[in-house]
Amino acid sequence: MPRIKTIKTASKTRAARKTKGRPRRSAPSASGRNPVGRPPAALTLIRASAVLTPEASIADGAILARGKRILAVGTYKKMEAAARRLHNRSRRFVLEIHDRRGLIAVPGFIDIHQHGGGGADYMDATPEAVRTILLLHAREGTTSIVPTLMTASKKDIAKAALAVDRIRREARRGRDKAGAKILPEIVGLHVEGPHIAAAKRGAQPRAFIRRFDPEAIQALQKAVKTPIRIVTLAPELPGAAAFIKFLDKRGIIPSAGHSAATFEQALAGFEAGVRHGTHLYNAMSGFGHREPGLAGALLLNDEASVELIADGHHLHPATIFLTMAAKPPDKVVLVTDATRPAGIRTEPLRTKDGKLFGSTLTLLQAVRNVIGWSGWPLADVLPLVTTNPARLLGLDKKKGALAKGFDADVVLLDPALHVHDVFVGGRAVFPVETRPRGRKPKSRPSKI
Repeated sequence: MPRIKTIKTASKTRAARKTKGRPRRSAPSASGRNPVGRPPAALTLIRASAVLTPEASIADGAILARGKRILAVGTYKKMEAAARRLHNRSRRFVLEIHDRRGLIAVPGFIDIHQHGGGGADYMDATPEAVRTILLLHAREGTTSIVPTLMTASKKDIAKAALAVDRIRREARRGRDKAGAKILPEIVGLHVEGPHIAAAKRGAQPRAFIRRFDPEAIQALQKAVKTPIRIVTLAPELPGAAAFIKFLDKRGIIPSAGHSAATFEQALAGFEAGVRHGTHLYNAMSGFGHREPGLAGALLLNDEASVELIADGHHLHPATIFLTMAAKPPDKVVLVTDATRPAGIRTEPLRTKDGKLFGSTLTLLQAVRNVIGWSGWPLADVLPLVTTNPARLLGLDKKKGALAKGFDADVVLLDPALHVHDVFVGGRAVFPVETRPRGRKPKSRPSKI
């Protein structure tokens, strides 16, 4: 349970010197507000056996946050001293201490491709479904999410986007009364389709695949405040170049996916502005020694980022290793592509003809899988779910790292990589009584 301290100001002697010759101020009111009506300064100090920023590892480290933002990161001794220096400049000071020695503090995970979980899907288009999905993934360490909408009618896509937008607005205003939970931050929308190749549609419904429609994107942007971050499309379709340029001018990431593009058609897509690949290898023209296809083009393009689904069903572990060897390290992003059964079962859904229908992953499980298959340390895998997706979304000045000025999105893991605490914007996702229970964390973290 966190310790709450209300730290008074400096010593009486110092206070007396400062007030000498001036009228004495009244004592703080019973409401906890100071005489000028401002609430006491509130800080959060999170201590862990190791803090992975993830660029550095800090032993016996701590994160000091004020409200939503991180003030400083360093050793616990330095952060405690920093807190006291801050309190000496404030008349009244509240400090919440979370002592998590034995655990590893890492940045909150960012999922840029996620359809659902906990029995719900964003296409259910209800606030309750959105809350269910967000809370499931929050409890597994995902603190920022780009809800993904699949190919459907314009009306159904708009309804789903409006449900997501409602929860985002309520959460930003602190008015999610129905949910009464701390939820991950919705940082945008990913529209997967409907401008895709029928032959590579996967589980996307053929009936709603249609031609490029800039007006539909404009209408969606007007209907919701949530920014459209990514649109998945097939770059070989007629009119693709103009549509890609249309998206790029509006700050939307054109992503190649669900595509039968040849290598040359993929290159034309890059020339138009494609700079990302949706679930690399899956639902796209694969690499061949005579025809490299879209997969080969994405591997060779050092400017394009790619998504990988590390669930052991979509990709062989060796395929992930080959991709990591071929791509620049900052251009690979782990995603879940999670659907309704995520958090309920381990086997993914399949269509009637046996095609995979998303995954049952959480990002934490994807990280565990890659570490288990490769033997790589946690610090090497973390960027795939933190700094890399943040950079892709243009949020790398506030998300994806534990550093001054960044959002206080923090996950506390034990050495076996199980979640013990999650903080979104400095606020704990787990009420004290519902924190995961189990063996007491070891005093020393595993290899990091």
